[in-house]
Amino acid sequence: MLNFIIGFFLFFYILVCILLVFVILMQRSKQEGLGAAFGSAVTDTLFGAHTSSILIKITVWLAALFFFLSLLLDFLNAHRVNKQTLIQQKLHKADVEQKQLPPARK
Repeated sequence: MLNFIIGFFLFFYILVCILLVFVILMQRSKQEGLGAAFGSAVTDTLFGAHTSSILIKITVWLAALFFFLSLLLDFLNAHRVNKQTLIQQKLHKADVEQKQLPPARK
């Protein structure tokens, strides 16, 4: 179940990364750098005259979501590793106890 949750959030994380890249590239720079690659008229037509303020707000929200998902995935992955370690410790303990038992007489 935990692997499914991690996979779901990882998919969402990758989607946020891709959206964040595109939103950053669509923003106008002072020198019209990569923002001009999409055409300044295109973003004005799609989002209106106040494109930069909308794109900045979207960038802030996506960046906050990016950091939140990073921390969440780290927490979930650490929890998953911790569970595996506990199981491995129990298996190792059972193996050691089994080796310490005297051999059975026939």
